[in-house]
Amino acid sequence: MSARTEATLIIISLLLVSAIIGYVTAWLYFRFIHQQELEALEATIAKREDQIDKLKNQNTSLQKDLDEKDRELEKLRNEIKNLKGLNTKAENENSRITLKNEKNEQKISDQEEALLQIAKRKHLIDYSSFGRATVDEKDDLQMISGIGPFIEERLHAIDIYSFKQISKFTAKDIEKINVAIEYFAGRIERDEWVAQAKELVQDEIKEAALNRIRSRNTKIYFERIGIAQKNEADNLTVINGIGGWIEEKLNALGIFTFRQIANFNEEDEEIVTEAIDFFPGRIERDEWVNQAKELVKVEGKREVILEKVKEKKNVISYNRIGIAPKHYANNLTLIKGISPWVEEKLNKLEIYTFAQVSRLTTEDISAITEILEIAPKRIERDNWIGQAKDLENNKVTFPLQ
Repeated sequence: MSARTEATLIIISLLLVSAIIGYVTAWLYFRFIHQQELEALEATIAKREDQIDKLKNQNTSLQKDLDEKDRELEKLRNEIKNLKGLNTKAENENSRITLKNEKNEQKISDQEEALLQIAKRKHLIDYSSFGRATVDEKDDLQMISGIGPFIEERLHAIDIYSFKQISKFTAKDIEKINVAIEYFAGRIERDEWVAQAKELVQDEIKEAALNRIRSRNTKIYFERIGIAQKNEADNLTVINGIGGWIEEKLNALGIFTFRQIANFNEEDEEIVTEAIDFFPGRIERDEWVNQAKELVKVEGKREVILEKVKEKKNVISYNRIGIAPKHYANNLTLIKGISPWVEEKLNKLEIYTFAQVSRLTTEDISAITEILEIAPKRIERDNWIGQAKDLENNKVTFPLQ
C-alpha cells in the first residue's frame, strides 16, 4: 500500500512537473510570440511616426510655399493695380501732352504768323542809313545785352542780321524799328544796342577791346572778390543786364563766377565799370550784386527754394491779378529787371503772364518782394507794371521755351 501510494505520488509529481513545464513552455512561447508582435507593432508605430513627422515637415514646407505663393499673388495684384494706375496716369499724361502739343503747334503757328506780319513792315524802314544784310552775314545778336532769342527773331524778320547794321542805327531808324517789331519805346536806347554793336562790329576791334580790358585786370581787388578760373565759369548772362559781350569782357578781366560778382562793393563796381568801358551806374542800377548773391545762395538748393516759394502762393490775390494756365505763359524776362531765376520763382507763384504782372497792386508788390527776397522798391524802380502793360498792349507773344 505504501509502495502504491509512493508510486502514485511520484506519478502525480511527474504530472505536476510536466504540467508546470508545459505551462512555462507555453508561457515562454506565447511571451516570445507576443514580444515579436509587440516589437513588430512598435516598429510599425515608429515607422508611422516617422511618416507622420515627414508628412508634418512636408505640410510645413507646403504651407510655407503656399504662404510664399500668397505673398507673390498679393504682390502681383498690387503690381497689376499699380500698372493700371500708371496706365491711367500715362493715358492722362498722353492726353495732356497731346493737348499741349496742339497748343504748342498753335503757338508756333501764331509765332510764325506774327513774324510774317512783322516782315510785311519792311517797307516802313529806310535801310539806306544802316544797310542790308543776308542770313549768311548773320551775327549772334544775343551778344548784345537786351536782345534775347525772341527779339532776335523779330529783327531777322525785317532783315536785320548783323552788328554792323545795329551799330549804324539812327534815332529815326530806332523809332521805325520799334514800330515794326512791336517793341516798346526807349528800350533800345536804354540798353544801348548801338554802342554795344559798335564794339562788336569787327573781330579786330573786339579782340583789341578784350586785350585792352585784360591789361586792366591788375586794378581788380581779387583778394576781395575772389579768384576763379575759366573752367569754373558760371553763365553770367543769367544776371539781368549782362549780355554775351559784357560776359566776354568780364571774363577777360578774370571775373567768371556769380560768387565774384556777389562780393563786389561800390569801389569794385566803379573799377569794373571803367575797366570794361561800361556805362556808369549800370551795374548798380541793374543790381548785379543782389542778383549774384541770390544765385550763389541757391547753388544746390534750387528745388528747395522753389518749393518754399510755392508754399507761399496763398498770399497772392488771384481774384485781383487773375489766373493763367502755365501753357499760356509769357516770357517774363522781357520785362527789364526780371531775370530767368526771378521768372522761375514767379512761375512757382503761378504768375505767368504780362497781364497778371500789369495788375499787381502795392499789396501784391510788397508780398512778392518779400517772397522772392528781392531788393525793396525794385519792382517799382524797374517799373515792372508799366513794362508789362506795354508788352500786353502790344500783344507781344514769344517763342516756346
